[in-house]
Amino acid sequence: MNFEDLIRELGGEVLNLGEPVKTVEQAVRASGVPRRKIVKSIVLIGKKTPLLVIVDGEAKVSFKKLKEMFGKVRMAKPEEVQKLTGYEIGSVPPVGVNIKTIVDKRVMENDYVLGGGGSIDRLIKIDPKRIVEHQKAEILDIIE
Repeated sequence: MNFEDLIRELGGEVLNLGEPVKTVEQAVRASGVPRRKIVKSIVLIGKKTPLLVIVDGEAKVSFKKLKEMFGKVRMAKPEEVQKLTGYEIGSVPPVGVNIKTIVDKRVMENDYVLGGGGSIDRLIKIDPKRIVEHQKAEILDIIE
């Protein structure tokens, strides 16, 4: 199944914006959606396994909290993100990535979120509950 079919199957939609949306600021500008409804898909490297961490556009990941839960973690390098996900930084979607996924509990307060759409000029619109279901994600408090 290709990426667009997966998003449709999950009740979401792919938004082709025709301009770069690699950062939260760019996504807010292009979509008109508030930062809190934009999600960042951040790849981290742990001792045992990589993690895909999903937080909202206002949030900062707490490495202290993650260390308590998963041991020491670090940000993945661009080439590691590409190798692990098949996507470049700024386009990593919150679904369809075969990595252990953690969704911050605050993300779940939204009825929908916009996240990476697989290329730098696309976003997806999706219910965060569908992200959790599809990714078999854990919902945890992981922000500062």
